[in-house]
Amino acid sequence: MTRDLFQEGGPYNIRKTGQSSYSMEVRIPPDEHGRTGRECPQDECAPGYFKVKNGTGITEGQTFAYCPYCRFEAEPSDFTSEEQLNYAKKILAREAGIAIGKIFKDSLGFGSTGKKKIGGSFLSVEMSYKEGQPRHVHVPFEEEVLRTVVCPRCGLDHAVFGLAVWCSDCGEDIFMEHVKAEYEVIRVMLADIDRRRNDLGPRIAARDLENCLEDTVSIFEAVLKAMLTRYLKESGETEENIQKLFSARIRNGFQSPKRSMAIIKNRTQAELFEGFLEDKIEFLASTFDKRHPITHNLGVMDKKYLASAIEAEREGREVRITKEEIEEAIKLSIEALSGLHSRMFCNQTTHE
Repeated sequence: MTRDLFQEGGPYNIRKTGQSSYSMEVRIPPDEHGRTGRECPQDECAPGYFKVKNGTGITEGQTFAYCPYCRFEAEPSDFTSEEQLNYAKKILAREAGIAIGKIFKDSLGFGSTGKKKIGGSFLSVEMSYKEGQPRHVHVPFEEEVLRTVVCPRCGLDHAVFGLAVWCSDCGEDIFMEHVKAEYEVIRVMLADIDRRRNDLGPRIAARDLENCLEDTVSIFEAVLKAMLTRYLKESGETEENIQKLFSARIRNGFQSPKRSMAIIKNRTQAELFEGFLEDKIEFLASTFDKRHPITHNLGVMDKKYLASAIEAEREGREVRITKEEIEEAIKLSIEALSGLHSRMFCNQTTHE
């Protein structure tokens, strides 16, 4: 009687699918947050790597999955990373080694004790067989991905690098959800300012506020850059020309709301602050301007800042920034960016 190579069932749900073929399920261990790494099949996609939380999003009947960076569409299993594939292959090799060892033991007639005696009373040989320890298989290396968001359409909990655009499960444009999540981090930091002032003193709290303002401006800049890059690519512009545009023409223009307004209008014909009252634009511009002395002059006002400042300030003193100003700047930034995103991309076809 021929013994099957693998016993059906077990931790890997082994099933015999043919005379000499089997199927095996190898589950990839999630990270400490319950998320599993995924990777875009396209080599040219960067960064390509992301994570999803199993049990969220589309949990049944999912035919296709999507890359959150380039929206490449493929079967969910196609997003398995090389690390994970190697892990599965090593598990398979280990289980095959165990199975072959058992077949070898049975074919030579070793009993449950692993010993066998050959010969009679005058001459006998005793043989023994000792199975080696199965080789330990290390779990696949997974990168740390900190930017998490839950898709408002399908509920997928996933983590990405930078500002991704698409939901990995339903394929919908959720770019602004990522943007809002970035600003929410700043809001959480602002909510802790009073406690840090009491515990650590006013200078620490002031530095916290300065960092929050810098982050508010940086997100605004990064989001506009991402949106314009996407718009130009979809309009047929080459990557090389886009990079030249940013390095030679736009540079740090998106750090200024008024310059941003002119750049977006010139390149896309869209209005960045459509429907905004002039005083709101002036407020956002003056708040963003405070970033200059904070970033380049330890918060001390210089002539360059004073030349554009609206408030009555004095050279040599430290720029004043409040929690309320930053909260209002975040609110206005989200309103402006959400509206622009809708005007630039809302007419594109969505996918169920």
